[in-house]
Amino acid sequence: MSPANEYKTLKEQLYKQTDMGNEQEEVCEYLDMIQHTEEELEALHELVYHMHTSKMTGEWEPFNKEIMIGDFDKSPEDEEYLRMMDRQEMIGDMYGFEDENKTHSVLAKNPWSSRSSISGYDKLNKRSEMTMEGMVTHVGMNYSTATSEYGKIYIPRACGMNLPIGKYTNKKITMRARFQGFEGSRISAMPWRCLALIEVDYN
Repeated sequence: MSPANEYKTLKEQLYKQTDMGNEQEEVCEYLDMIQHTEEELEALHELVYHMHTSKMTGEWEPFNKEIMIGDFDKSPEDEEYLRMMDRQEMIGDMYGFEDENKTHSVLAKNPWSSRSSISGYDKLNKRSEMTMEGMVTHVGMNYSTATSEYGKIYIPRACGMNLPIGKYTNKKITMRARFQGFEGSRISAMPWRCLALIEVDYN
C-alpha cells in the first residue's frame, strides 16, 4: 500500500472511531494525504492503534512492565532516571503530608477556646501564632524561606534576615510565626509566615 493510501485508510479508521467527517474535514484529509511527513504517518499509526486497543479497556491503561511514567520503550538509563524522579516526587509528598499532620496535631492541642493572647513553643495564641525553630533554606533580595517540622515558612525582608543571599542547609533560626492555613484554603504559597526572628545562627 502506498503511503498516501495508507494515510487515507488510517484517517478513515480515525473518523469511524471519533464520528468526525464533513466537507471541510475531507479537504483537510486530502491535503494531509498528499503532504504528510513520515513522522505524522507514524503518529497516526500510533493513535489509531491506541484507539483500537483501548476500546475494550477501562479507565486504566494496561501495563506490560513495571508501572512507570508513560511505560514506553526506554533505555535502562531512562528507566532509572524516571524511577528516581518518581521517588523524589513521592518523598516531597510524604514530607508535606507529615508536616500537615504535625500542624493538625498542634492545632488539636490548642483549640480556639483555650487560646489566649500569649504564644510560645507548641502554644498558639488567638492569632494562630507560635514560637518555633527552623532551618533557613534560601535568602533572597526581598524575602527568605525556611523549613520547620510544621512546614515551610515565608520570611519577609522586614524581619531582618542578615545572611548573605544564597541557599542554606545548616543555619538554625528561632522565630515567631503565624499559621496561614492548609493547602487549598490559603492565599499564600507557604503555610507559615514569620513575624519576628528571635535568634539566628550566624556562625
